[in-house]
Amino acid sequence: MSNPLLKIILGILAIGIIFLVGIEYKSTVREINELNEKIVSSETILREFKEKVVYIIDKEDGNLLSYQILPAENSTVFSLLEELAKRENFKIEFTIYPEIGVFVESIDGIRNGTQNKYWQYWVNRELPMVAADNYKVKKGDRVEWKFAPSSF
Repeated sequence: MSNPLLKIILGILAIGIIFLVGIEYKSTVREINELNEKIVSSETILREFKEKVVYIIDKEDGNLLSYQILPAENSTVFSLLEELAKRENFKIEFTIYPEIGVFVESIDGIRNGTQNKYWQYWVNRELPMVAADNYKVKKGDRVEWKFAPSSF
């Protein structure tokens, strides 16, 4: 092989390698941009999720209702329950005791005392010892109403 022919072959190989590297570079840049878009989207979803209250109603019949709701500044467990009842078209019954607060009697037709079960609420997996209208919720809280045997 003569020297000029070797130079031509090496030149063609070099151009081919540069071309392939360029294609791979563009592909990698595109994948990085797509990944960045997914990360931004995930961060937005996470931020929006943290702004809301997860609100669960467990009827203990296999029917678990789960909602996300944006709380107002002074929202309580009970005010959010009222808001959900209006929004989702179910009925709540309750009694207000002036010194204690609201006592939820029934949610969506399921009344306290049925099968010796009662409506109780938890916030962030803890059972508060105040009436639902006296417990102020915060963004990111998890509120869960359970129809279950009494905890006391």
